[in-house]
Amino acid sequence: MEVEGDETYNLIRRHLLNARGFDISGYSRSFLNRSVRKRAGRLGCESGMEYIGRLRKDEEEVNELIAALSVNVTDFFRDADAFAALSKLVLQPLVETKIRLGWSALRIWSAGCATGQETYSIAICVAEELKKADPDRNLVVRIVGTDLSSSALEIARTGIYAKERMRGVSRRLLKEYFSASESGYEVTPELRRMTKFSKGNLLDRPTGKFLDVIVCRNVIIYFSRVVHDQVIDNFVRVLKPGGYLMLGRTETLMGPRRQLFEAVDHENRIFRKPLTPMSLSGL
Repeated sequence: MEVEGDETYNLIRRHLLNARGFDISGYSRSFLNRSVRKRAGRLGCESGMEYIGRLRKDEEEVNELIAALSVNVTDFFRDADAFAALSKLVLQPLVETKIRLGWSALRIWSAGCATGQETYSIAICVAEELKKADPDRNLVVRIVGTDLSSSALEIARTGIYAKERMRGVSRRLLKEYFSASESGYEVTPELRRMTKFSKGNLLDRPTGKFLDVIVCRNVIIYFSRVVHDQVIDNFVRVLKPGGYLMLGRTETLMGPRRQLFEAVDHENRIFRKPLTPMSLSGL
């Protein structure tokens, strides 16, 4: 079963848009094909029209398809080398500079945060750098995790994860930043104070500015080229000059968008917005 045909694609797109305000037009057709085919197969649907009929009468299937398209796959410290690079090349110099200059806040956006493990992993990295730089310094840390999936955000806000979801957390970090509960492990109040979770679409034009870091890993690879460019442009708008962008290892900046950043660590896809950045109007 494919969604390559315009009729099938348009019917699925229109239904998701009308039912949930969820627009699939930015996703690549190959990713849509895989996701819809998997959902249809689980339901025993043999054609696109049969699956569309199921979507129209089953609200739960609408939720399941949106969840599948939201790519809510994450773990604590997923790709440990990438987080080590984030700490060494981004967070350490930022924390040290802010403390030295007396600046009061560090602002980070965890974009496409899914169920929150990556956002809390970033918070742990920041907490570790604060302790090394100046444990008594009252630097305000604001890490905002955003995602399209309401169900994923509910999990993120609880901050409670089953034991099997803690594989990437060392014993020391587990003891220091989590407390055992009946349901598994719960993040400490220290991490909760640093983090906030809200629903957000990467395609919406952002209203805030002056972020120090954006972490958006393993998300834009699923987007079409047009949407990729739109999302990167949005990131450029809210990053302060000298701010950092981190993508997933299988992702990269394409075309003229490469000129908007300096490469810090190509292997771990860490980029820096120049202090005198190129205007988006020049692209």
